Amino acid sequence: MSLVDRFVFVVLLATSAAAAAEPARDPQDQERIAAAVAAVVRQDDGAKEAIETLANSGRARRAALLLQLSLYLERATGTEQAMAGALVLNQLAFTPAEKLDAVEPHLLSAGPALRRVFTELLATIDRPDGGAPDFRVYEARIRGKQPPPAGLILYLYEVSPDAALASMERIYGGEPASRGDIEVLRKVLPSSEVSHDLSGDELVWARAALDAIALDPAWWRRLYAAAVLREQPSLATPEITARLQRDSHSLVRQAAATR
Repeated sequence: MSLVDRFVFVVLLATSAAAAAEPARDPQDQERIAAAVAAVVRQDDGAKEAIETLANSGRARRAALLLQLSLYLERATGTEQAMAGALVLNQLAFTPAEKLDAVEPHLLSAGPALRRVFTELLATIDRPDGGAPDFRVYEARIRGKQPPPAGLILYLYEVSPDAALASMERIYGGEPASRGDIEVLRKVLPSSEVSHDLSGDELVWARAALDAIALDPAWWRRLYAAAVLREQPSLATPEITARLQRDSHSLVRQAAATR
């Protein structure tokens, strides 16, 4: 699915509610964005000039302009407006670094509608041609930040617990988790090609593997357990759920609380 198609789909699904802590809308930027979108919708001769005016206004602050475009798309109404907004964004040719600079600081505070726009924007970085995500593009940024960028890490685990865990292992290293436990859990995720309804011994083995990972000393592996539990709630037991919700690491607690 193309960038434009993805944005149209997600904008039309999004609600219009915004969290109080969301970024402020810049009236001038919003006016220029609206003018460019309206020109694209009308398919008039001024569309190219309107997009160039918008681009020139944000030449020295590309990430800030992209943030304003995201805020505009959050409230876009109808297919025409959503499609035109996505086309304008596409014409401005933001780099992966610019997209990440715009989105990453606001992932935790964004309301549901804006977060959908953000996650689709990130998908153009880690899945530019569709298919499985490649999170290696984020590893340098995560490795260089203390504390770790919570919103970005939670995004990785929401999209693909397996790919997220692989990135965290490359970043943080340490003693590896039991590969047997990880393989058991990987096979029970809904995204697995061999995934199916669990019963009997399979359920017992999967719960034992989840319990073991939920006790791992490494927080990124316990976060994996919380992500697996979110995707496969049939594995939940009161003990495992309570332990993850009381975990010593805030990211694990947050992931466990969003089941």
